[in-house]
Amino acid sequence: MAATLARLTIPRLGIRQHHHLLEIGCGNGTAVSAVAERLDTGTILAIDRSAAAVARATQRNAVDIARGVARIVHVDLADLTVPAGHFHTIFAVNVNLFQTDEIGTVEFLRRALRRRGRLVLGYGRRNADHLCAQAERTCARLRTGGLTGAVADWAGADCLFVTATRP
Repeated sequence: MAATLARLTIPRLGIRQHHHLLEIGCGNGTAVSAVAERLDTGTILAIDRSAAAVARATQRNAVDIARGVARIVHVDLADLTVPAGHFHTIFAVNVNLFQTDEIGTVEFLRRALRRRGRLVLGYGRRNADHLCAQAERTCARLRTGGLTGAVADWAGADCLFVTATRP
């Protein structure tokens, strides 16, 4: 499921060769590889709060790190400092960004995205009713936090995506 969800997420990111992306919760780095191969002058910063995941992702993406398009960091989102308006796209796969400090998280996302920047959150289907309710709450939080066009949509029977834009 995770590989399928990652594969379905990549086309939704709207990647261009010069884009700067942030992946929250990169795990073993599967999506980092898929994004990095589409970049020329752009970059992907991938973060995870698990040191073991960062080690696996770093090893998996050594070539892209060496060519300067990927950087993988062991850090919690709450501790990450990035320039305002830096990212064209921020994405996460099977990461619930709103378990703890939902207000601070939305503020971070809005500040870190550039104008018309895109947020994409992908979720694998576990309990459809719970997932739909969670997606609607997430959309409402994103709208309240100043992101626009927050919508949830199913990709096939197994994956739900929440997308939003910084105006």
